[in-house]
Amino acid sequence: MLKLIKYEFRKNITPVLIFLGILAVFEIYFLVSYNNRNDEHIALAILGLILTASIAYFVVLALGISSYSKELKNKTIYLIFMTPNSTISIILSKLIHVAITALIVALIFVGIGVWDIQLYANMLTESSFSAFDVLDIVLQSYNMSLSSLIASLIGLTICSLIVFLTYVVMGYLSITLSATLLSNSKGKGFLSVVFYVVLFVINIFVIDALPKIGEYPETIADYVYQRLPQTIFELIFMVIMVWATAYLLDKKISL
Repeated sequence: MLKLIKYEFRKNITPVLIFLGILAVFEIYFLVSYNNRNDEHIALAILGLILTASIAYFVVLALGISSYSKELKNKTIYLIFMTPNSTISIILSKLIHVAITALIVALIFVGIGVWDIQLYANMLTESSFSAFDVLDIVLQSYNMSLSSLIASLIGLTICSLIVFLTYVVMGYLSITLSATLLSNSKGKGFLSVVFYVVLFVINIFVIDALPKIGEYPETIADYVYQRLPQTIFELIFMVIMVWATAYLLDKKISL
C-alpha cells in the first residue's frame, strides 16, 4: 500500500504546490507589509491568508474526488488494478493520501497563523510575549492542563478527519454508482452530483436525529465527547461506502 500512497502523492503534487505557492505569496506580502509597518497592506495580507485557509478544505476535498473521477473516466485506473493490491487497499491508499495532505496543509496554516499573530500583536503592543504565554493564559482560564489540551486537540482532529474523509468517500461512491448505471453516457457527471447530494442529505439527516451527549460544551473535550454518537455513525457510514465502492469496482464496472 505504501507504493500506492507514494503514487498518489506524485500524481497530485502539482495542484498542491500551486496552492502552497499562493499561500506563500500572501505570507510574503504580509511579512513585507509588517516590515514596512503598513497597516492597510497588513490587513489585506491577513484577509488573503484567511480566505486561502477557508478554501483549503474545499481544495483538498475537490482534489481527492476529482483525481478518482479522472482515473475512472480515462480508464487509467485499470493500471493500478493490475498491481497486486486489493480494491479495498487501492481505495484506502487514496483516502490516506487525502488525509495526509489535509493534515499537512492544516499544520502549515496553524504554524503560519501562530507566527503571524505573534508578530502583529508585538507590533501593536510594542511588547514581547510568546505563544506559550498566551497558551498559559488560556489553560488557566479553563482550568486545563497541557496534556488534556493536547488530548482534546487530537480528539478534535480525529473527529474532523472522519467527517472530511466521509465526504471524500461520498464522492467516490457517487462517481462509481453513476459509472455503473450510465457507463460512458454524457449524463454521468450530473448523476454523480445527484447521488452525492442524496448521500449528503442522508448523512445530515441521520446525524441530526442522533442524540447528543450534553447540551452546551464548554471545552474542546466536551465538544468531542458530545459529538461521539455522530462520529461513530460517520465512521460506520464511511466503512459501508468504501465497501460499496470496492464491490462496484470489482463486480459491476469494466476497467
